[in-house]
Amino acid sequence: MKKSNVVLAVGDQHFPFQHKDTIAFLRAVKKAYKPDICVNMGDEADMHSLSDYEHDPDGYSPGQELEKTIEKLEEMYELFPKMFVCTSNHTSRPFRRAYKFGIPRAYLRDYREFLKAPKGWEWRDAWEFDGVKYQHGDVPGVSGPQGALKLALKNMQSSVIGHIHSHAGILFDANPKALLFGFNVGCLIDREAYAFAYGKSMLSKPIIGVGIVEAGVPKFLPMKIGKGGRWTGSL
Repeated sequence: MKKSNVVLAVGDQHFPFQHKDTIAFLRAVKKAYKPDICVNMGDEADMHSLSDYEHDPDGYSPGQELEKTIEKLEEMYELFPKMFVCTSNHTSRPFRRAYKFGIPRAYLRDYREFLKAPKGWEWRDAWEFDGVKYQHGDVPGVSGPQGALKLALKNMQSSVIGHIHSHAGILFDANPKALLFGFNVGCLIDREAYAFAYGKSMLSKPIIGVGIVEAGVPKFLPMKIGKGGRWTGSL
């Protein structure tokens, strides 16, 4: 593999509760940066209706939510026929729910099958490209504005995460052996959606954007938000 990969790291989309301009924004980023590798940081699906927490009784049923999720994911599949996806706490909710109630894994469909994903989409706990590790970020002890750097230090290598919606950006740590960075790429959610009602009283709001890592050098690309919470159309 060449050493000058341009990696696009797409933060939590939480379909079908994604920001309304997610696909248009990603299309523009792809055109501008021409990534060699596309990594989905996880929580590509929200699965609100399968949460163990309280969920909106007036919201989608599990079947309706999955149908809406696939409708939106199909746009992602067309835009990114090949995607390296990090397993994550939201998209794994069907498996965790089944485990809780004693349903063997043999009865369940895998991610690709129930999300109707193309063969180019692959799921793993973590991916590594050009010495940089990519994983969702739902790791004990990894939280807050320094969460990504904490994970990089645990991994002993530069690391990219999603998961923590209210923080984004890059922090570096120098040690005698290497210069490490921790990179939180933000998210792509619609904070007004009922699935995120829990965050209405929180002072920290979601940071919308994606990440680029080119030849091991990170760059955060925020979605520029204008009137009505919509993307301005410029990068």
